[in-house]
Amino acid sequence: MTTPTPVSICKLKHLLIWLVACLGLLQGVARAQGVAMALDRSGDVDVTSASKTARLNVLDFLPPDAEVRLAAGASATLVYLATSQEWQFSGPGRYVLQTAKPAVVQGAAPKVRGIPAPSAQAMAKLEPAQRERMALGAVVMRSAGPLRIVSPDNVDVLGPRPTLLWLAPANLPVRLSVTALASQTAVAQIVTAALQWTVPADLPPGDYMWRAELMSDTPGGQRSGRFRIIASSDERRSRLSASQDGFAQRVAYAVTLENEDLPHDALLLWRALAAERPDEASLKQWAR
Repeated sequence: MTTPTPVSICKLKHLLIWLVACLGLLQGVARAQGVAMALDRSGDVDVTSASKTARLNVLDFLPPDAEVRLAAGASATLVYLATSQEWQFSGPGRYVLQTAKPAVVQGAAPKVRGIPAPSAQAMAKLEPAQRERMALGAVVMRSAGPLRIVSPDNVDVLGPRPTLLWLAPANLPVRLSVTALASQTAVAQIVTAALQWTVPADLPPGDYMWRAELMSDTPGGQRSGRFRIIASSDERRSRLSASQDGFAQRVAYAVTLENEDLPHDALLLWRALAAERPDEASLKQWAR
């Protein structure tokens, strides 16, 4: 069997995206957009829509008139995208997601609180990306060698101590170095057999290159990436809330980071969330 090249894998991705889009058209152009998004679930929570019932999952987008059923002791947190309201449900109970707010069929009334409108807007923008991410979940991306840069690479970074992520053969040590491009000065370096490393000291805003090199004679054992730590004056900093007081709020923050074009910081948070909820397929896809 011929091993797919990076070019053929890229073509496969675009073909799969096109097939998914066509499938959506065949199922009906007027497919309803999600009225709400799930930020958290604990226990047995089911959703029924279009005569189909499935478990509620974190990051699910729910259409109008979907029915949510919670078993005793279960809980769920949904955000209404149009109204920027977060609804917290506790089981047992049954609820119908009307356009403006959920209607109680059985059980206690859900608790509601407002969230910043930009957060709900970011969630609404995530819906098509979420469908694409799930559709591409079975596509395996392969590097051209034994070492691969995962992140950050050609992206902006929020934190002053970025965590570098890479893939390498097990137990092979890797030499890492971070260089400030303005001065061409090495600002951090280490040799490690791990697959991630957090820069130990704050880096000032600016452009950086980081290099990973296998401590062996393995061909293709050197890779590099670039990132920019955004300035304190960057408007995105003022739009990002520093408070994430629960799982649902952290999911919302990860979505906001994606929307603010900060995918590396989002990836780190997705990985942490996926580790806490290993049974959530959507979180695994965003944690790649």
